[in-house]
Amino acid sequence: MAEDKLGTMILSSDNLNSSLVMPQIPIRPNPGIPKTIGIFLILGSLLVIFEGGGSLFTHFSELSEDEATTQVELMKMLGVEITVDEMLQWDSEFKDSNYHLITGLIKVIAGLLLFIGGVQLILQKYLGGIFSLFGGGLWFLSQVISIFWATIIEERIDISLATQWDLAATAICFICNLFCLILPLIPMFAPAGRAALTPHYSKKKDTFEEEE
Repeated sequence: MAEDKLGTMILSSDNLNSSLVMPQIPIRPNPGIPKTIGIFLILGSLLVIFEGGGSLFTHFSELSEDEATTQVELMKMLGVEITVDEMLQWDSEFKDSNYHLITGLIKVIAGLLLFIGGVQLILQKYLGGIFSLFGGGLWFLSQVISIFWATIIEERIDISLATQWDLAATAICFICNLFCLILPLIPMFAPAGRAALTPHYSKKKDTFEEEE
């Protein structure tokens, strides 16, 4: 009889009507994820800055006839038939259009954003991913502008220096650019990497909770 009463008490308990809540397993932060990606982004940013600086140097430097002759010989080795006068005209048209100046500035800015983003990720800051994404996107934009703008100029003057190696170089640049866009997303969305970052809003939230 006592057992029946005990069973009735258990079955009629309010706890049976309450829903079970599974305990949340805390995510262990992995600082190595943002730090490693930050290092890769810094290395990539230096290459982008170097490329942009080369474009700026080309814009502000004068191409002498001797240098043009050397470049013509090099282009002939790559299968491009061009004269010294055409090389000088090609160089003049690109400089007059400010092609190297504008594309170089965009690449330098993109490289600086990637560099800042990489440093921020090493410091485990969430903003590092945002800076890196902006830098990668700006670099992608500069490459698209460079390709189409160069094609327009060469078609206008009917002089082309395009070689089969240009396609390979362009493909490599876009692949590197793709990595610069994907890598920042890993610490931003991977649970262990995201837990290692310190968003600005989380600090405000913690301060507010402490005051309460």
